[in-house]
Amino acid sequence: MSTKKLPPSTANRPKQVLPILAVLYVVVMFLQSQIDPRVRELRQGEQQIGQASGSLNGEFLLLPLLGFREAAAGLLWVRCDEFFHSGDYDAILPLVRLITWLDPHADNVYITGAWHLSYNFTDSNERSDRRYIIPSQELLKEGVRNNPRIPDINFEMGWQNYDKIKDYVAAQEAFTNAINTPPWKGSDDYPYGAPLKTLHILAHTFAKQGRIPDALEEWQKALTRSTEQLNRDPKSFTFKSLHDTEINNTRMLMQRFHDRYTDHDHDKAVNPTTYPNVIAPPGGVGAPRPWDVSLRVKMEGTRPKVFKVAGNMNIADGARVDIRITDWDYDDKEAARKVKVSNEVLEKFKVDEDQTILMDTVSVRKNKFEKEVDMSKDPRMYSFSADTYKATFTFNIRTTSPHIQDRHGYSGEGLTDTKERILLDRRPEKMGTKLIEGQDGEGPVWDGKTVPWKQYGQPVRLVRVTYKLNRKQMLGQQSISDKDIIPNDAP
Repeated sequence: MSTKKLPPSTANRPKQVLPILAVLYVVVMFLQSQIDPRVRELRQGEQQIGQASGSLNGEFLLLPLLGFREAAAGLLWVRCDEFFHSGDYDAILPLVRLITWLDPHADNVYITGAWHLSYNFTDSNERSDRRYIIPSQELLKEGVRNNPRIPDINFEMGWQNYDKIKDYVAAQEAFTNAINTPPWKGSDDYPYGAPLKTLHILAHTFAKQGRIPDALEEWQKALTRSTEQLNRDPKSFTFKSLHDTEINNTRMLMQRFHDRYTDHDHDKAVNPTTYPNVIAPPGGVGAPRPWDVSLRVKMEGTRPKVFKVAGNMNIADGARVDIRITDWDYDDKEAARKVKVSNEVLEKFKVDEDQTILMDTVSVRKNKFEKEVDMSKDPRMYSFSADTYKATFTFNIRTTSPHIQDRHGYSGEGLTDTKERILLDRRPEKMGTKLIEGQDGEGPVWDGKTVPWKQYGQPVRLVRVTYKLNRKQMLGQQSISDKDIIPNDAP
């Protein structure tokens, strides 16, 4: 049998192919290095689905494996809705986490999940479990990172800070970010990045901080925008209603400014005197001065983990005293930092079950208030495992009703108390526009018309009573007295 001899060009072909194979090998190695982390992420997610699926049907596990991640997320969201209606709130959290992993662009899941964390976990008296606030905020921040062109998540973050947390600086930042969302032509709000309502709530947020020029500026921006919309669609009931609201709120804002801080253009039903209302003497007789609210609080333990809170406050009906009982060393910022560094908390929305934090309010009626604070029925929320506790009772003018602010101002310029109970929040981010001379604040007084106005120097006056208590007192094994009241610390 003869052997066929190949031509030299064919015999040398493997040598020519080797450099090409080497280049392809390098390319494959590079691509594999990019693929491997994604594969690990996919497998980790598949394991999470398996662990969290419980009684879920097989399609929830099969669809992600076949590449239908969004379809699986949609089915899981339907299952979440079933849990919502049945009140099985604990079952929702792992599913929210899985859905946002499967479909990071499901903005409604971020929004609804954050709302669920902040509002749906409550104790037997319908008080929110404040430990879930920080995971809720972190979920919204993740949603913003994954959906930078959707303003709704920033709006939800702003509303949560405005309504639930009462952090108006954080609310302002979130609403501003929503407004600055780049517009896109598929949006109902084009050529704007966010709905008109966002400008409205931002104006209210500035007013809550005592930044009246900024609030006025936002109402003017909203008026300009609604006017443009009305010119395009003059028959729109929605645009006309919004436009009328903006006109009314602008007028009301300026009327309140005059009643509270000036000696002219008063609404006689609100301020019949010739003085700014924040320093008007009672009945218009005597020297101008702030009003002494004389907050007095008495806290006593009636049985283990149950407290009676009572007191007096020289203020109009409708004022509310905020109650806050926490571990002595509890700090919101430190708690937020722990969430950021703990993957377990971020992945499973776990909270520190050894941590105790309660927030509540009590209303003032005929200069008195009284309430029972029962923390005995919810050991998962109130473990009382620390050695020392802080109980604070605070009147914050910026979270109160407008008719109370009519007398005492946006920043409490028109109220006073004994020195040890007045607490000035001088943090730069909490300062407001100076609206009247002589009642704290730095820089010039706003002239009532210049917008924008960039000089802020009016700290909010808080009135606060602080108790330092030990574990025996919380468990009813030792009495609570005025001797446990300590000087207020910095806000």
